[in-house]
Amino acid sequence: MCRLARQGYETRHKRETFGFLFGNLAGRRIVIRRACFYRGGIHSRTGVVFPDWPTIRRIINRRQQVSRDLRMRFFGNFHSHVEIAGWVFRGLSPDDRNSFRQDVMSTLEAIVFLWPGAGRPSRSSAGDVAAFEPKTGYHYRIRLYAKCRNGIRRIRARVVRSGIVIVY
Repeated sequence: MCRLARQGYETRHKRETFGFLFGNLAGRRIVIRRACFYRGGIHSRTGVVFPDWPTIRRIINRRQQVSRDLRMRFFGNFHSHVEIAGWVFRGLSPDDRNSFRQDVMSTLEAIVFLWPGAGRPSRSSAGDVAAFEPKTGYHYRIRLYAKCRNGIRRIRARVVRSGIVIVY
């Protein structure tokens, strides 16, 4: 996810990225094993929009096809929030919330925050996953959100040695 977010950040006019999360259940934990980039939709600096029903239908078909090919379960989507004019929006925007609520197949929504900066690496906190890439000087923070009966809540995530994100 971080590599894909970086590619979007490094494009002309810094575009957000969007993709799918696939994995397995391990007891009561979700193990995310694969993040796949999705090129469809209209990508801008502040969002990825799917404007009409045929576009949404293509997303659904693509999710199902990739899920079958990988032999993994689809759990949700990810997208990036990139630094614009020295600032990164650090939560779910109203548009993010609405699209997440309306997506009946999606259980999780992951956001990869990306900003450049020298100095100390970011520290993980309150279930976020934070990383610093010294080669490029980029900071990353991953937050996960899940649907629950009363709305959307932030959930804890952890990375294990294999590089797999485990969601509690």
